[in-house]
Amino acid sequence: MRILIVGIGKLGEYLAKQLVKDDNEVTILDKNFSNKRDIINNLDLDYVEGNALDSNTLLEAGVSSVDLLISVMDKDESNIMCSLIGKKLGAKHTIARIRTPEYSNSINLLKDDLGLSMVINPEQMTASSIVRTLNIPSALDSHTFLKGRIEVVSLRVKKGSKLIRLTIDSLSKKLNINLIVCAIERGKEVIIPKGNTTLLENDKIHITGTRKDLNTLFKYLNLFSHKIHNVMIAGGSSISVYLGKMLVDMGMNVKIIEIDKKRCDELSELLPKVAIVNGDVSDQEVLYEEDIEKCDAFIALTSIDEENIVYSMFAHSLNVPKVITKVNHIKLDGVVEKSNIDAAIAPHRIASDQIVQYVRAMENSGGSSCEAIYNHENIFEMVEFNVLNDFKKIGVRLKNLDLKNGIIISAIQREKNIIFPDGNDEILDGDTVVVVNSNNKLRDINDILR
Repeated sequence: MRILIVGIGKLGEYLAKQLVKDDNEVTILDKNFSNKRDIINNLDLDYVEGNALDSNTLLEAGVSSVDLLISVMDKDESNIMCSLIGKKLGAKHTIARIRTPEYSNSINLLKDDLGLSMVINPEQMTASSIVRTLNIPSALDSHTFLKGRIEVVSLRVKKGSKLIRLTIDSLSKKLNINLIVCAIERGKEVIIPKGNTTLLENDKIHITGTRKDLNTLFKYLNLFSHKIHNVMIAGGSSISVYLGKMLVDMGMNVKIIEIDKKRCDELSELLPKVAIVNGDVSDQEVLYEEDIEKCDAFIALTSIDEENIVYSMFAHSLNVPKVITKVNHIKLDGVVEKSNIDAAIAPHRIASDQIVQYVRAMENSGGSSCEAIYNHENIFEMVEFNVLNDFKKIGVRLKNLDLKNGIIISAIQREKNIIFPDGNDEILDGDTVVVVNSNNKLRDINDILR
């Protein structure tokens, strides 16, 4: 598929890498590539330098023949204008990043009139991701599949855990529940486990199950945390605005600490039910005065990754039950891991997953379509497919499928039933299937087969 990405910030860069990895023909367009030469040199793509709002520049970048134009420049207005021009010049589909909270509702109403195939809002999506994680306080992070009917949660096997030396098969049998361990991170190694795989101390495990069965697991492991009521947010960003609204609507008490007085005034108007504090988060006295020790969750959402990590480490040292930090730079993942921070979120990754999902669905519009993607730090991904009769092995038992290495069928939805399959189950026409994949390119359900 021919794709033109306009804007090579954090999202544009990460997206280019993901789409090139999927064997798409990618061109990137930006005013200035001086700080991004490594992308050009290390990826198999074309690039054009120039003004994306100039129709001649867009034509030079090949917009008239692209299947998809993705505009992710800094300004929402520029993305809207670029998408409009691109559509007029022949782009088959267009995606625009719209981040401003005041715009989001209006843009969705006007999406069809503007010729937009999709509007992407990383900040709003990140806020929703944080809410999901807060809803399961015992998990490091949480994602849903099959329209919310199953969840994928991450847990750390800590010292003294009942999981240590337990095999994957014995876990479900012991508790009489249906769970699938999708992946295990053990140091730098990623294991797509089998039934006889044994869990070890310090493993980070990713588990699929229904909320009911996951709660049974948490109870067995004594991991139930008290429900979150009081939330402190560091930084008054757009994510904080979306998140504050969501949490207040859920009945939580929310406090945002922001250093800029003018921004505090804006936040007070946007979030009348949220306590807005004009203060410096780096000042521990401010945090103590605002009762950080009584918080159920601390969320660092400033624009600087390093500061978010430091603030989160301080909150962790005070035994705040849930600590979440935003990071934009991929290379900081290891630092976050060593800092004992519960969960790290990256808006560009969340948005990229949604766009890649859209692209894969476009590529296979006539067959079994990709409905959802969760990419875990480029280590493994989970993909949800709607299965049509184009699947080559309809009705064949899973134990008789010649699956590629690194593939697990973690869940099947058949009409109203959720199946956590074993080798005797099969995939039928009309099923929705969730696949775990560690080292393959999955555009189509048939790609799971050798």
